[in-house]
Amino acid sequence: MTTAREIEGSTGTTPSSPRALVTLAGVEMWERFSYYGLQVILAFYLYYSLTDGGLGLPTATALGVTGSYGGIVYLSQILGGWVADRVLAARTTVLVAGGFILLGHVVLATVRSGWGLAAGLGFIVIGTGGLKVNATAMVGDLYKDDQDRRDAGFSFYYMGITVGGTLGPLLTGVLQDRVGFHIAFVAAALGMAVGLAQYVAGWNSLPDSTRVVPNPLQPGQGRRVLAVVVAAVAVVAVAWTTGMLTLDRLGAVTTALVVLASIGYFTLLLTSRTVTPAEHRDVLAYLPVFGASLLFWTMMFQLFTTFTLYADTRLDLDVLGISIPPATVVAGQGFMTMVLSPLLGVLWLRRRGPALRPLAKMSIGLGALAVGYAVFLLGVGTEGKANPLWMAAIGFLLFSVAESLVPAVAMSATTASAPKSYGSQTLSLYFLTMAGGSSLSGLLAQLYSPEHEVSFFALSALATAALTAALLLLGRRLSTTRTAV
Repeated sequence: MTTAREIEGSTGTTPSSPRALVTLAGVEMWERFSYYGLQVILAFYLYYSLTDGGLGLPTATALGVTGSYGGIVYLSQILGGWVADRVLAARTTVLVAGGFILLGHVVLATVRSGWGLAAGLGFIVIGTGGLKVNATAMVGDLYKDDQDRRDAGFSFYYMGITVGGTLGPLLTGVLQDRVGFHIAFVAAALGMAVGLAQYVAGWNSLPDSTRVVPNPLQPGQGRRVLAVVVAAVAVVAVAWTTGMLTLDRLGAVTTALVVLASIGYFTLLLTSRTVTPAEHRDVLAYLPVFGASLLFWTMMFQLFTTFTLYADTRLDLDVLGISIPPATVVAGQGFMTMVLSPLLGVLWLRRRGPALRPLAKMSIGLGALAVGYAVFLLGVGTEGKANPLWMAAIGFLLFSVAESLVPAVAMSATTASAPKSYGSQTLSLYFLTMAGGSSLSGLLAQLYSPEHEVSFFALSALATAALTAALLLLGRRLSTTRTAV
C-alpha cells in the first residue's frame, strides 16, 4: 500500500506535508460523513408522510428540492473561495466553516419543523461553502509540477471523501429506518464534531501558504462587499415572500445561477490583468475538463434523486428475510468507490509509459457511467418491487469505477490550471460543476417514473456517451496548452 509520504516524494513541499495530507483528508472525510449522511435521507424526509416522520411534500417537489439543496451547497463554494482569497486564510476559513456545519446538523436534530429544516440547511450551506473548496485547494498546495503524483495525492484525498461518503449514509440510513430521522441527524452532527477535533490536532502541519490571505481586500472594499451581501439577501427574501421563488422553481433558479456564475468566473480569469498569458491558455484548456465534470456530476447525483426513489419503490430489498433500508443501497455504491479509489491511486504511481492527460482519464470514467445507466435497462418493464438487487449492484459498480476516476482527476486538473492570484476561486469552478450537476439531477429526476424507465435510462446512457465524445474532440483542439487537458 502506497503511503502519504511516498506520494509526497521529492516534490519540494514542507517536511510535514504527509501529516497535512492526512489532516485534510480527515476533515474532508468527516465533513462528507455528515453531508452525505444527511443527503441520502433528505428526499425521504421531504416526501415521507408526517406519520412516518417526514414533511409530506409531493414526491416530484421533494426530489427537486433535494437536487437544488446540493446545487446551492456547491454554489456556495464561490463565497468560500472568495473569503479565503480576500478575507481569511484558507486554514482559518476551514475551521470556521466546520463550526457552521456542526451547528446546522444540531439544528436539524433538535428543531422539528419546516423552519428548523430551513435554518439547519442554511447553516450547512454556509459551512460547506467555506470548507470543501479550501480544503481541496490546500491539498493542491502540497504538490509541485508532478501531474501523476498530484493525481495520486488527490486519489488518496478522494479516498477520504469516499470513506466518509460511505459510512455516513450507511449509519444514517439504518438509524432513519430503525429509529427515526432526527436521531440520524444527531449522528451526522457527531461526525462533523470528530472531524473538527482532528483538524485542530493537525493544525500546525498545514503549509505556510495556507496561513496567509493571497489577495486581501483594500481599505474601504469591505463595506462595499457587505452592501452587496445585504442587497442579495434582500432580493431573495422579497422573491420568496412574493411567491416569485417557490420550491417548485428552486431547481431552475439554482441552475440559472450556476450558469451565470460559471460565465462570470471564466470571463474574470480570461480577462484579469493579474493572470499571465500562459495562465490564460491553461484556463481556456480547462473548459472541456469543466464540461466533463459537469456531465459526470449531473449523472452521478441522480443517486440522491432518481435512484433514491428507485431504491425505495422499485427494488426488492428483502434479502434472506432481512429488509435492507433503501438509503443503504445508495451507500453501497460509495463503499465500492472506497475500495477502488486507492487502487487507482497506486495505478497512477506505478504505471509505465507516457502519462494520460486528465481529460482522457475522465473519459474512461464517463464511459463506465454511460454503461452503468444502460445496465438499468435490464430491470425495466416490471411492476412493483420486482427489479433484482444484483442488477442495481452491477450498475452501481460501474458508477463507482467512474467516481474513482473522474472527480480526483478533475480536482487535480483544476488546481493545476489555477492562476496564482485566483487559487481558491478557480477551484470554485470545479464546485460549480457539482452545483450544476446537483441542481440538474433534481430537474431530471422529475422526468423519471416507472412508466418511462426505458426512455429515461436509454437516453441517459446515450447522452452521456455522446457528450463525452464531444468533449474529447474539444479537448484535442485545445491540447496545445500546458496542463489542463
